[in-house]
Amino acid sequence: MKSHHKICSIQVRLLTAALAFVILGGLGACSGFSKKPVMSVESANMLSTNALVTEADKSWNKKDYVSSELFYSRLLQRRDIPTQYILPSTRRLAISSFNSEHYHSARESLEKWAKLDTDVYNDPEWQDFYFKTLYKLNEIPFLQSYLEKNMENNSRPWAIRSKAGKRLSGIAPKDKALPILERLYTIAPNQNNRSELENWFRSYLEKSDKDNLNIISENVTSDNGLKFPYDLITFEKARRQSSMSDYWPASWRTMTSIVDEGQFADKTPLINIISGLEKEYGVPRIGLALILPISGRFQEYGWKIVRGAGAAQWELTKAGMDVDVKVINTEDKNWLKHLDELPAWYNVIGGPISVTAFKELEASQEYKKKATFAFLAKAGDLQEGMDAWRFFSSPDDQIKATLDLAIDDLGIKNLAILYPKEKFGRQMSSEFWKKAIQHGAKVTGMMSYPPNDIPAWGKIVAKLVKVPEKEARNKANGLDADAPLPDTDFGAVFIPDTWRQAQLMIPHFFFHEADTLVFLGPELWSQALNTSRGIEANNFRLAVCPGAWWPESGGAVKLKNVMNEEGLGIPDFWVALGYDFVRFSSKLGAIPSDWTPETINSRIMAAQNMDFSLAPIRWDSNGIAEQKLFLFRPREDGKSKVDSESIKKTLIKARAHHEMRIKAWKKQNQDNN
Repeated sequence: MKSHHKICSIQVRLLTAALAFVILGGLGACSGFSKKPVMSVESANMLSTNALVTEADKSWNKKDYVSSELFYSRLLQRRDIPTQYILPSTRRLAISSFNSEHYHSARESLEKWAKLDTDVYNDPEWQDFYFKTLYKLNEIPFLQSYLEKNMENNSRPWAIRSKAGKRLSGIAPKDKALPILERLYTIAPNQNNRSELENWFRSYLEKSDKDNLNIISENVTSDNGLKFPYDLITFEKARRQSSMSDYWPASWRTMTSIVDEGQFADKTPLINIISGLEKEYGVPRIGLALILPISGRFQEYGWKIVRGAGAAQWELTKAGMDVDVKVINTEDKNWLKHLDELPAWYNVIGGPISVTAFKELEASQEYKKKATFAFLAKAGDLQEGMDAWRFFSSPDDQIKATLDLAIDDLGIKNLAILYPKEKFGRQMSSEFWKKAIQHGAKVTGMMSYPPNDIPAWGKIVAKLVKVPEKEARNKANGLDADAPLPDTDFGAVFIPDTWRQAQLMIPHFFFHEADTLVFLGPELWSQALNTSRGIEANNFRLAVCPGAWWPESGGAVKLKNVMNEEGLGIPDFWVALGYDFVRFSSKLGAIPSDWTPETINSRIMAAQNMDFSLAPIRWDSNGIAEQKLFLFRPREDGKSKVDSESIKKTLIKARAHHEMRIKAWKKQNQDNN
């Protein structure tokens, strides 16, 4: 009994304990088993075999498991036991031993039962008692391995495999429980099996307390949020919040999005839940204001954002969501007045894309009335996450993407900066320097250049790569003027300028034999490469720049399909910006008039778990945005997306070619001597 009470006192983490409570259902209480007086062993041994059979069966039928355990154990020791009694007696002995809390004896009998019946592993009863026995014996590692093999065994009936997977999730560590259910769902043979899993897990979630649900919710990410079982977790959390009036619109949007985009074998139960709530609370109405240049110099960008927003609004309408999108032209001198006069349900602002317009918005203090998401790299002089929010990549995002590649992926620790003498170049180079040092790298070269004095660039590059010093060193070593120049003391150069300027600058490095450098650029390169053609790609095979739009990403392909269906043309970055923003902001729900930054940040944390058509944006709990940008390199017809491995291979080839050139010179020099 001591070991039994010890097992009962084991404290399991909240997630797995709650799952286990549902999954282990038939284990029985840990409070002990009430034993009845039984015949002595000596008396049992004095009975004939037939009498033992009678007494054993009588005790079994009365569910007097203590007695039946004694009689069946004595019976199976008899040499004259009829063969047909051996298997059923072994089965009953195993079950009696378990119910008498003799778990070691139960395990022994269960394993004998398995030897007598080759099909026992497909028997739900045997599987149940084997699992419960091992659990009582606290054989958790062995049990986990056994259940995993059962779950993955294609020769087992699905009922056995499914139960094994559910039980495995119930006894697994916290970080493994939900991935096990995800795997179980993936290997389910058909939609009916998956539907059963959905109903089972949804029932479990509905019975879970608030603390357990919150802990489980921590496992939901943007990558898994639309997959089983994570989609049901998000749905259940939104369902519970729906009773709070302020949260109903956001909850409704979350639930409808999950049903629309999630991975389900049967959506009917979820649709019924939403319908019931709609009858009680109504279908929410949400208003979004897009403040954009619809005329004037930047009208092309404004209209593209509107096209994307229209595609998103149409999708939401088809899903049954009432979203009003009002476009206000920032080129209209009365645009702030129009913004102020919007009805109360227009509670979110998207835009502007003009720094000047944003300064006007700041001065008007309209941002205090509506949650404002700037389509700018910086929210003016406002505090991000407090006064306004960013729905755009920042200089930090661009710099982080390039530094992660150079330092973490390529192992380049020494860097150089070559920047134009103008505001953007100075700001970006300063930030790059700070971030590089924080990242554990060194900036071993830094120079500026006059952006319009192109003839001077060659000498500036020569000075950056230390050509005079290299030539002097060669001369001091007695080498001719045609001797290869030594390598530079940095492996990558950051050039914060336009792509047009970079195209003219980078060839100077090759002229000065610095042909193994990685050239890092800002997002300006990526934007220009969208329409560039006829590029001399060989000179730029190690040029890399970040960008938010890649037409072959999963989200972008989905947007292209939507645009094609509606006859709205081919999307680009600006179209995707409008499309993503309307879908994202509609998930924020109706913002109350007395909203606080904490209110918005809380809504954002739930709304950001969506499939972006641009590079995904993530906000931390303080409302600070970070966009994980794609990486590109130039090619003849524009640009191609790259990863660290492809750049690493190109760099290795460049270094090998460089070494071959040096070896060839050395050999020729030796031959001449």
